[in-house]
Amino acid sequence: MGKLIAINISEKRGTEKKEIQEAKLVTDFGIAGDAHAGKWHRQVSLLSFEKIEDFKARGARIENGAFGENLIVSGFDFKTLPLGTRFQIGDALLEMTQIGKQCHSHCAIYQRMGECIMPKEGVFAVVLKGGTIKKGDEVTMIAANFYATVRDRNKAADTLTATVITGKNRGEKLCMMDGKIRAVRSSSAGMYHGLHKHDMNEAAKESISGSDFFNEKHAEEIWKAHLADKHRITIEEQEIFLHSIGNRARLVICGGGHVSTALVRMAKLLDFEIWVLEDRPFFAEHAKQEGADHILCGDYVESLAKIPKDVDNYYVCMTRGHRFDLECLKEIYKRTFAYAGMMGSRKRSVLVRKDLEEAGYTKEQVQKLHSPIGLAIGAQTPAEIALSVISEIVQCKNERAKAAETDEAILEELTEPQRLSKFAVNDENEMEYRMLCTIIEKRGSAPRSIGTQMLVTSDNRIIGTIGGGCAEAEVITRCRGYFAEMRKGIHGICEIVKIQMSTDNVEEEGMVCGGRIEVLLEET
Repeated sequence: MGKLIAINISEKRGTEKKEIQEAKLVTDFGIAGDAHAGKWHRQVSLLSFEKIEDFKARGARIENGAFGENLIVSGFDFKTLPLGTRFQIGDALLEMTQIGKQCHSHCAIYQRMGECIMPKEGVFAVVLKGGTIKKGDEVTMIAANFYATVRDRNKAADTLTATVITGKNRGEKLCMMDGKIRAVRSSSAGMYHGLHKHDMNEAAKESISGSDFFNEKHAEEIWKAHLADKHRITIEEQEIFLHSIGNRARLVICGGGHVSTALVRMAKLLDFEIWVLEDRPFFAEHAKQEGADHILCGDYVESLAKIPKDVDNYYVCMTRGHRFDLECLKEIYKRTFAYAGMMGSRKRSVLVRKDLEEAGYTKEQVQKLHSPIGLAIGAQTPAEIALSVISEIVQCKNERAKAAETDEAILEELTEPQRLSKFAVNDENEMEYRMLCTIIEKRGSAPRSIGTQMLVTSDNRIIGTIGGGCAEAEVITRCRGYFAEMRKGIHGICEIVKIQMSTDNVEEEGMVCGGRIEVLLEET
């Protein structure tokens, strides 16, 4: 348990922060009124009270906030904690994202003392949950959990995990968001680690404390490969699987007419998260009855501002008039999106594209608009039009996907500690073991894409699917064999299973599809 000794903010960057008695932490932003708050990975800075006192004992005369720190906390030696460590202060929750920083220009303290402790001792965090904090509040530390960091990611961020799949360090994991390292999990099962240094000197580049393998140079290579849409690379003779973390696709329908409600019914079958925006209460209620997850009844522009930003948002405009469609599109084009479509004739589509260009959008941006919307299937009825629209969206989703949609139920399970087995025979303290199964390679017509995951436990619980049939059954059987080894004390399992289904034996084995898959099995 720690204690919040001081809260410091500054209105401008490059100036010393001044102490205040209480502050408001804003989710995914930082401290309200502080110059360093924003949509990035260093929203709040923290520094140990004990380290400041040690520095003062060497003759430094400094005030709270002199190092540029937001929060001074007693009870923790921050630089020894892994990334992903969390701190609860009242209702607010912070997650540590960086330890230390590069010192671009020596501050006044360095000029006077010959050193500054912030680059080595200071840490940074993002705000996972906002709330009001006050000087003197208790600070509770929550141990880092690699999968909790992935689960609670900013859904608008480009997120990946990298796993060593061959070599002496197989099983080691790295998580990156928007090019920044966020967490590391060592190859020892159940041991969570983070970066213990972030100084950009040569020593820090050589190794990442807490990791047996990954370093800053490796992270740069991994991110470069990720941007090039590669999913397997080799570094220092060890192969690494890059798993892009896909979000559940969100379908946002502007308009609640007959085509819209038919589209809601079809999208529900495909597990989209469905939002319907409509300014007429009767039609909004109808969309709700058809199964939309969220209904926003009111002004379209104001409603769009309430939609969570996400690279996996699919927008469909089918309001009752050209003016409303255009208002919606202008708002949509301020965001990143996976798909934007508008229902209307070719003539209307030309007019809307012209209006968008006159509003300042480039031809390249405007050409991303799918209008007339939907695949050309000669649709006539509302249901047929909805079928053409959802078909085009699914086609777009599957063509653009770097990896499969992440199963949030699996992530939720992985964040939980191991539980006692319900079926223990010889040892009442036997744990329920878990194996994470991930498709890392696919050839031919195998049904599921790279990155699809399934979790298998020794208590015969199965979460998710990698395609069903005999291939999935074989993977489950392999997991059960590994569970037997775990009961003998053999741990740290990370192996690749190759399953070949040729056209000759596919029917005999009960498979609808042929092809080949490689599945990574990891103890978690």
